[in-house]
Amino acid sequence: MRVLSLHADAGSTLPKGAVEQARLVEGMGVVGDRHFGKNPDQAVLIVGQSAYEYAEQAGIPLPPGALGENIRVDFDPHTLESGARLRVGPALLELTSACTVCSSLSSFDLRLPKLLLGKRGLYARVLQGGVVQVGDEVLILEPR
Repeated sequence: MRVLSLHADAGSTLPKGAVEQARLVEGMGVVGDRHFGKNPDQAVLIVGQSAYEYAEQAGIPLPPGALGENIRVDFDPHTLESGARLRVGPALLELTSACTVCSSLSSFDLRLPKLLLGKRGLYARVLQGGVVQVGDEVLILEPR
């Protein structure tokens, strides 16, 4: 399993800008992102490619970063339980909760918030920081 894309943006619009690497800081999140340092339990948003495919099947093509993710992966994170730990490159993340679907997604299509309810992505806290790069391996570790 791999990192497909990384996103960080200090602005308030979507899509979030793509970056080749992201520096994750323990308890803070992604340096340069609008959510950095605000809520340790929602420091990083991990979205699976499956959310993009689901939108595409409904006739809503989206550019990477459109779902507000920091890390887009090639598997569905919703198959994992809260508390699962992920080794993403050198960083260690712990999944905390499902991301709510906000109205900002309506800027792409009015159907999108309802369509992705419970499928958008999962928040994670940063337990161990490091520089994550596109293409890095993602290892799923046992919940603690």
